[in-house]
Amino acid sequence: MTEFDLDDFGITEGISEVIVTTYQGWSPNAAPIGIIRKGDDVFVRLFKGSQTYKNVKAERMLVANLVYDPLIFVRSTFGNITESEFKVLSYGGRAFATVRDSSCWVVFECDEFKETSGAIVAKLIPRHAHVGRCIFNSINRGFNLVVESCVHATRYELTNNEKYMRLIEAYSITVNKCGSGRDKEAMELLLKRYGEQG
Repeated sequence: MTEFDLDDFGITEGISEVIVTTYQGWSPNAAPIGIIRKGDDVFVRLFKGSQTYKNVKAERMLVANLVYDPLIFVRSTFGNITESEFKVLSYGGRAFATVRDSSCWVVFECDEFKETSGAIVAKLIPRHAHVGRCIFNSINRGFNLVVESCVHATRYELTNNEKYMRLIEAYSITVNKCGSGRDKEAMELLLKRYGEQG
């Protein structure tokens, strides 16, 4: 596997919701993505047509950034974060982008691509990792539901199924009750996209 333990970088058993960054040398891209880990096997599933999909196919590399900012999750779901929020580094002669305010990040090589009609699944091989800031966050229902709402928003965009909007609206009630100020701001931004009120 690697010389480091992925658990120490937030990539644990199950699906770890992170901000994935890719970089093709001209403009970094960020998107919330679930990194799938089963034992020592790590995978990612990327939907065709996304910028992340195109960059991973071309570069065969991605960076998983552990981020606790709900606004970064929402903004990167529907577009990109600002250029100043990225940090471009290099390892082994290859440039890559990270989220500047991430707690830590892991550079993965993407290998063994399997294509389906709407997505690719790639095996991820960890190559390099860094801890930036040590943050101890308790479980916050507001933050978790903002992240879950981003997942449902992408599903809504793909399927136009109203059940996802109903879930987002229901989650917004809990975010407004239990979330931090940034959680509430992030949920409001997400709801504004669809003309809903929080």
